[in-house]
Amino acid sequence: MLGITLSPEDIRSAPPDVRHWIEQQAAALFAPQTSETPQSASHALTACTLEEAHAILEQIQNLLPVVSVFFELGRESAGMVAGQGVRSLNLTDIQRHSRLRSPDPVVQCVDAINQTLSGLRDDPPAMICAIDPQGHCFVADATAHSILALWHEIVVARGLQTPPAV
Repeated sequence: MLGITLSPEDIRSAPPDVRHWIEQQAAALFAPQTSETPQSASHALTACTLEEAHAILEQIQNLLPVVSVFFELGRESAGMVAGQGVRSLNLTDIQRHSRLRSPDPVVQCVDAINQTLSGLRDDPPAMICAIDPQGHCFVADATAHSILALWHEIVVARGLQTPPAV
């Protein structure tokens, strides 16, 4: 183990990504040590295909905050896997990346995405993601991959990036 001491000035002068990482590490020290998917959500959490991700986006495309949160569910980042094919995202990170002012609009966006999925599947308990009281947002790995693949399709289609060499 290696210990490092940082002064408040060191932290303030660090790049935003480093400050955010330090914040996450400090929060993890004091957070309850439960990162399990809520039982009520684990049975209804749905793995979405790329086609379903397209269909969801088509239905929510005019709701920009909902679209922003939707794409956050596919964001790649280290340390997200909670196990058993499920990723655990931080509600605060989703809020910050989607530029929403508080967690409440994020929860409302997640609810809209879940309602869209359950309507598409005609399956009321189906959920694309679930949020626990500690501020973790759980999403199936397959769903995150589908959303990320959709994002890459859009970027390539708009000519913003060349497709990766296969």
